[in-house]
Amino acid sequence: MAGFALILAACSSTPEPPPSDEVDYTPISGKYALADRVAFMQKDPRWASQTLGGSGESLETDGCLVTATAMALGNLGYKTDPGDLNKRLKSVNGFTKQGWLIWSAIDKVTDGGATARYYDSVSSEIIDECIADGFYPLARFILPSGRSHWAVILHRSKQGFHMRDPLHPSSEPLIFPRGVDAFKAVRCVGKA
Repeated sequence: MAGFALILAACSSTPEPPPSDEVDYTPISGKYALADRVAFMQKDPRWASQTLGGSGESLETDGCLVTATAMALGNLGYKTDPGDLNKRLKSVNGFTKQGWLIWSAIDKVTDGGATARYYDSVSSEIIDECIADGFYPLARFILPSGRSHWAVILHRSKQGFHMRDPLHPSSEPLIFPRGVDAFKAVRCVGKA
């Protein structure tokens, strides 16, 4: 692993889990610590067939991380969506050959206006600090099917983590049904 340009897998490349394998979120409503202006789905036909880097993997099957990152950037005021962000990342060599996001590419595609924070551990304190600083936490967790998956956190309350999930359409953010110990990694995207 090299410096801040560390890479992480997007969604795993195994086939899409059946609907019964989805995380069972609880809908919520109210105000959130971070703005919730945009919500994107990785399966949206406008970009679903685009490939990640040179991997051949599509946004539809493996684009949860790019989609979650596009939501964070959109909420920060950047005019982007998963398809646009994917194209921008490709133009700056922002993916590995496997289609994994290179975190330092966030700075490049926003002309230094936004950046990503990389952490070697996961904790509620890290997530809370990111939110307090206006950074959108992106959390990686394992779906019941065993697939790796990313979603964007908007707020943490006594109810749990309020998130937007690129695979789970909803009119409001959802409460993640497990605690911080279910997260395998966290990255935060915010203004530089």
